[in-house]
Amino acid sequence: MKNNPFYEVGENLRRLRQAKGLTLSGLAAKAGVAKSLLHALEAGHANPTLATLWALAQALEVSFGELVQARPVGDEGVMIQLIEQTRGRSGERLEVYRMDLSPGSVRLAEAHERGLRERVIGLRGKAAVGPLPGREVGPGEEVEFAGDEPHVYASEEGASLLVFLHYPPVPRPRGEAGSPEKASLVLREVSLGVEGLALEGRWLTPGLQEGVFVRWGANRTYLFSLPLAPLPRLEGQGLLGEALALLHAPAEDLRSYGGSPSLLLRTLAWEGLLLRGEVADPASLLFHITKSPGGSSQEGGWEDRISVDLYAQVELLHPGYARQPLFLAYEVEAAGLRRGRFLDVGTGPGHHLLLLLELLPHLEPVAVEPSPASRQALAQLLPGVEVLPEDFTLLDLEESFPLIVYVGASHHMSTWRFLEKAYRLLRPGGLLAVADEFLRPFTTREERTRNLVLHHTAYLLPFPLELEALWALRLVALRGESRGLRALAEEAWQDLETHSDPFAAFARLELQALLAGLDYEVETKTHPRRFLELALSVGFALERHHRLFATHGSGSWGGGTHLFLLRRPR
Repeated sequence: MKNNPFYEVGENLRRLRQAKGLTLSGLAAKAGVAKSLLHALEAGHANPTLATLWALAQALEVSFGELVQARPVGDEGVMIQLIEQTRGRSGERLEVYRMDLSPGSVRLAEAHERGLRERVIGLRGKAAVGPLPGREVGPGEEVEFAGDEPHVYASEEGASLLVFLHYPPVPRPRGEAGSPEKASLVLREVSLGVEGLALEGRWLTPGLQEGVFVRWGANRTYLFSLPLAPLPRLEGQGLLGEALALLHAPAEDLRSYGGSPSLLLRTLAWEGLLLRGEVADPASLLFHITKSPGGSSQEGGWEDRISVDLYAQVELLHPGYARQPLFLAYEVEAAGLRRGRFLDVGTGPGHHLLLLLELLPHLEPVAVEPSPASRQALAQLLPGVEVLPEDFTLLDLEESFPLIVYVGASHHMSTWRFLEKAYRLLRPGGLLAVADEFLRPFTTREERTRNLVLHHTAYLLPFPLELEALWALRLVALRGESRGLRALAEEAWQDLETHSDPFAAFARLELQALLAGLDYEVETKTHPRRFLELALSVGFALERHHRLFATHGSGSWGGGTHLFLLRRPR
C-alpha cells in the first residue's frame, strides 16, 4: 500500500507506538480511537482525519510534526504540510507548517496541549483564524493566539497560510543547561529565521509564495519571511499602465523585462524577481558615477555619514525603491497634475526623479539639494535640471507650487519644519507627496531602536549575503533585546569590507544608515501614524496613503516604505 499517501505516516505511527512500549489496544484506548482504525492506519489502509492525528500525537506524547513528518495530510478541503522543526533559545519546540484551505473549507480544531501557542502568517487569500469566530488574516498579515483552546481555520475564497506551533518548553535536567559560550555559538550559527525564530534543516517544501524566502548556507537551509504589503491593482495608460501591471506579473513575465529600454520597468522586474527569491544580475541597474573631487566625505550633512558616490551607483537595488515614483506618478496623474513646475526636495543623486520623469515627462522639476556630492551626481544623471543648493527648511521663495515631492528625504530633517515649509510653499489646493521609510509604531527609545534594526535589515533579507552578524542582529531585535545591537551592526558593517559585489555595497550603505539612525538626533525616522498626526496638525488633509513595501509589523501602518499624498485645503 505504498501508493497510499498515508503509508509513511502509518509506518511512523507504528515506530513511535513501539518505542513507547504501547500495544494497539493501549494506544487506541489512550487516544480515544477505535483499535480497528489504528490497525488499518498502521497498515496504510486508512486516511485519518486531522483530529485523529492530533489525538494520536498527544497520546504518544510527541508533537504533531514528529508524527506526520514531511508528508502532506488533510481532510475536508484542508491540507497541512510540515516545513520545519527546531527549538528556540528558551527550549521551546517550534514547528512550521504550510496550510492550504480550499474555497468554503472550515476546520474546527480542538484544544491542543496546555501552553501551546499558534502564530499564523497569511500567504494567499483571506482566512478566519483563531478562537471562534476567528480573526481575518490576509497576505502578509499575522495573528497569534492560544492553541490550547478550541479554534477555527476557515476561508470562503481559499487561502494559504504559514502556521507556527510554539510548544511549551520541556524542563531540562540539572546540569544540562547550555553555557554562555554555547548559547552564543547557537546565536552565531543562525543565518536567517522566520520573524527571528531560526529554522534549521536541509529539507524544505517547494512552492512557497511571494514574501517567503529560502537561502542555502554552507551546512543548512534556512527559511524566512517578510510581512507582505498587498498592493492594489491600479490601471493606467502607456508606460504607467505597463509598470502597474508588472507589480502583479508572474516570474516568467518579469524575466522578459531584463533588457527593457525603460529603466523603470527593468527596476520593477528586477525587484519582483528578488522578492520571489530569484536574484538576477543587477548590472542593468548599476550606474557609473564619476567620483566627486576629494571624495564624498566633505564637511557637512549627509556626506559625513554615507558615501554619496557609492550610494549613487547602487541606489536602485533598494527593495521598494521603484514603487515610490510609480505610485507617486499614478496619484499625481489622477489628480490632473500632468505638466508644470514642481519642487523635488532632497533629490540626492536623482534616480527617483529620473524614473518619475519617465512616467510624467511634461513635468518641470526644480530640485532642492544642499549636498555638493549629490548635486554632482545629479548633474551627471539629469543634466540641465534646475537645482536650488539650499536646505529646504531655510528656502525663501516668492514662487508657490502646485506640487512638492519628497522621495526618501523627509527623515533627514525635522518633520514638523519641512511640513510647515511645504504648506507655505504650496498653492491652495496644492499637493504634497511624501514617499519615505517609516518604522513600526514605538513608544520608547529602546523600542524605536529595535524597530529601526528590524526595518533596515528587512531590506537586506532578499540579498544573497552570508553574514552571521547581520542575521544575529535581526534575531536579537526580534527577540525584544536592545543591548548589543550597535556592536552587532558595526561588526556586520566591517565584515562587508571583504566583499566587493554590488549586493555587499548596498548592504554596507544600509547598515551605515542604520548606525546613523541609532543616533536619534541624526536621522529622525518616525512611524507613519505620528507623521500623519503632524501633517494634520500643520493643516494638511490626507488624500491617499499606501504602504508600498513592508519591513516589520502587519497592517497598512506597519514599518516599511510608505507614500502619503497630502493636500493643502483651498
